[in-house]
Amino acid sequence: MIKQCLICLSFFSFTTAAAQAEETAFSSAHQTPKWEEFAVKEAKKRYPLAQVLFKQKVWDRKRKDEAVKQYHLTLREGAKEFGVFVTISFEPQSKKVNKIVIVEEYQ
Repeated sequence: MIKQCLICLSFFSFTTAAAQAEETAFSSAHQTPKWEEFAVKEAKKRYPLAQVLFKQKVWDRKRKDEAVKQYHLTLREGAKEFGVFVTISFEPQSKKVNKIVIVEEYQ
């Protein structure tokens, strides 16, 4: 009887630990990077009624004194669906934003 209880208890603790480890790995893998969130926030300032349908990092460049990241966002505002490029220039050491450029994709 005691042996069966120990087996059940060890099985329960093992499955709980495995589930927690899987949940942690899943949540850390799907965290949105800080600069991507910043790009979405800046686009929402210009297009406050738009929904963000898709976001993707296009490219980034890092130098000693400046880093640049560019994101492409697909937005929907009413019946209109369009793309926007958000380019963020910042200082890599201090993370201070120098410049933000938002350009609507040409159609």
